[in-house]
Amino acid sequence: MTNQIPFPKNYERFIELGQEAVKQNNLIEAVDYYEQAYAIKQDFSLNVVLVNIYLEISENEQALSLASEMKEKYFSYLDYLELYIQILIQNHMFIQAHSIINERILIEQSGEMRKLISLKKKIRHVELMYQQFEVGKIKELKEELDRLNTHNYYEQLAIVKKAGQLPQDEFIAIGKKILLDAQVHNLVRSWILEELVRLHVKEEVDFLWRDNKKYTVVPASVGTPLDSAAYQRILLFLEKELINDDPILLVDVMEEIRLHFALLYPLADEVIENPRLWAVSYIISYNHSIAQKYQLDEDRSEMEKIQKIQSQLRFELETMIL
Repeated sequence: MTNQIPFPKNYERFIELGQEAVKQNNLIEAVDYYEQAYAIKQDFSLNVVLVNIYLEISENEQALSLASEMKEKYFSYLDYLELYIQILIQNHMFIQAHSIINERILIEQSGEMRKLISLKKKIRHVELMYQQFEVGKIKELKEELDRLNTHNYYEQLAIVKKAGQLPQDEFIAIGKKILLDAQVHNLVRSWILEELVRLHVKEEVDFLWRDNKKYTVVPASVGTPLDSAAYQRILLFLEKELINDDPILLVDVMEEIRLHFALLYPLADEVIENPRLWAVSYIISYNHSIAQKYQLDEDRSEMEKIQKIQSQLRFELETMIL
C-alpha cells in the first residue's frame, strides 16, 4: 500500500501539470489538466491555450465550441480573430469566416487592412482546396439542400445551416434558389437572405416574401432584421416604458418581436408605419392593464390593422410547432 499524497485540486496546480505535460509532448494529458483548470476558472488566456491544443490534436469541433464561449474577446484583437478564423476554417465553416472578415474590413480603422485582406485570401485558398478535394461531400450537401422543401421547418433549418460548409460561390448560388422556393419556410429563407447580407453580396437577388410575391434586393445594401429603423424605435419605446416597471415583460415581448421581424424581413420598415402603435399593441397583447394608460381612441382603426398583422405573425409561428 502506497501513501500517495493527492495534489491540491486548485487552478494553479492544474496549470502547472498541464505545462509539464506539454513539455513532455503529452498533449492528451495536458488537455485533461487544462480542462480541469478551466472548470475552476474560465480564463480567456487558458481558453486560447486549450483551443490551440485542440487544433493540434485535431479536436476541431471542441476548439470551436470552446472559442465560441468567448467569441467577443477573440474579436477584440486581430491576432485572436485570426485564430478564431482558423478554427472556422478547420471546421469548414467558410461562410461564417467570410462574414466575420467582411464585417471587420468594413469597420477597420487601425491600419490592419493588409492583414485582413491576407486573412480573407487564406480563407479563399483553403476553400478552393476543400472544393477540389472534397467533391463528394460538397455534392452530397448540395443534394440534401436541393431536397430542402421536402422537410418540416425544424429539419429545414438544421439542413440549411450546414450550407455554411459550402464554398462561398456554391452557397450564394444555392441560396438564390432557396429564396425563390415557396415550399421552404419563410424563416429559413430569411436566414439565407441574412447570410447573403453578411457576405455583402452586391448583385440583385430575388426572393419570395411571406405574401408569396417576388421582390428584389441588393443584400449588401440592407442590414439584418434587427437593424431596421422600425425595430430600433419599437425597442427604444418598450425599454423606456417597461425596463423599470416590468423588465420580465420586456424580455418576453422582445423575444416575440425578434421572431416577428425575422418573418417581416427585409420589408419590416415598409410594413410598420407607426412603430409606437406597434409597441403599444404588443403591450396590450401581454398585459392589457399596463396598456390602459395609452390614449388610443383616435388610433383605434390603425391599431386594429396592426393587431391583425401581429395575429397573423403569431399564427405563422404557431403552425411551425404543429
